[in-house]
Amino acid sequence: MVLLVGAIGLVAPLVLLGGATSASATTSYPVTATVPVGSVPYMVAVNATTNTVYVTNIGEGTMSVINGTTNTVSATVTVGSAPFGVAVNATTNTVYVANSGEGTMSVINGTTNTVSATVTVGSAPFGVAVNATTNTVYVANSGEGTLSVIDGILNTVTATVTVGNDPFWVAVNATTNTVYVANYNSGTVSVIDGILNTVTATVTVGNFPEGVAVNATTNTVYVTNTGAGTVSVIDGILNTVTATVTVGGSPYGVAVNATTNTVYVTDTISNSVLVIDGILNTVPATVPVGGLPYGVAVNATTNTVYVTNRSVGTVSVIDGATITRTAIVTVGNGPRGVAVNATTNTVYVTNTGSNTVSVITPGTVPAAPGLADLSLAATGSDSTLPLGLAGLLLIAGSAMLGAARLRGRSGTSHIC
Repeated sequence: MVLLVGAIGLVAPLVLLGGATSASATTSYPVTATVPVGSVPYMVAVNATTNTVYVTNIGEGTMSVINGTTNTVSATVTVGSAPFGVAVNATTNTVYVANSGEGTMSVINGTTNTVSATVTVGSAPFGVAVNATTNTVYVANSGEGTLSVIDGILNTVTATVTVGNDPFWVAVNATTNTVYVANYNSGTVSVIDGILNTVTATVTVGNFPEGVAVNATTNTVYVTNTGAGTVSVIDGILNTVTATVTVGGSPYGVAVNATTNTVYVTDTISNSVLVIDGILNTVPATVPVGGLPYGVAVNATTNTVYVTNRSVGTVSVIDGATITRTAIVTVGNGPRGVAVNATTNTVYVTNTGSNTVSVITPGTVPAAPGLADLSLAATGSDSTLPLGLAGLLLIAGSAMLGAARLRGRSGTSHIC
């Protein structure tokens, strides 16, 4: 005779132990450090090889050097007036800063953290980009419509290329040795041959082009047109616009994940990120983020996107696989620049209103124990049996509990 009264209600759910699976862990995005830097930190660049971070402090004419291991400022380098753009040549361990207030570029030795040269460029230099393959640096001079070409060995200007009006940002395709400059007040993009240092094409895009990014794998260039609400897609071979993607609002920042062939664009009007399919040149998703999204950076290794939201002091985290916002991270006031060290899976954000840099280190949060976890704890094995030893033990315990309850009751049912 088996007594089941008082045990049936407990046995039924326990039978599920045999085929249960463990609950999956989730990813958290904690701010692991807040690093005080100089006045009005703006742009940020990372040398993944040395695990060092560089921040331009536009309000005081300095550059902060952050040790990526200790998350402390290891040096404060005096550069020029109103330093803005910053770029790193990891191969030579050299850092380049465009000093927008005085028409110079500071060259910093990454080993000694000292200025090894100050190069005179054009008026109001803004964006700076490096071709590490040719050891050449490019600076967009927004005040005079030129691009300065600097030899990375000699630290001298080897060419001054006339482009369009108000060139702000510049990008390089190291594979083809081609340079792209967005001319804000000309509505064009200048294409420069990196060998000849001449303009090989002037591509008409939309009104007020600002952001520019390159997918070297597909040899495609993406330009955000802030005044037209569009993104121009340029074929790097033909130097023609192959598609104009309507995104609406005022698109600004742009970043490319070459691995997935996906483009991410921040829109400061709709407070969202537009996701562009690099094959179809369509927008399969629009992800809501925070107020006034500015900078955008991609970790291709984890397929994760990070967006700074200026007006609300947060960073939105987007899962590139599901195209959904997975986290909102509170940082400092007025976050602008964002950069990723994919090697250490660490994110750096400049907070212009707080004079700090927020360090975000994604980590795994263990899930709460599921039924399978309980089975594992009881048996010491992750094997799943039809009922599982743990399930049998718990059923037996439930049956004993039912029997104990049965002794104090009348009208007990029996199954023989």
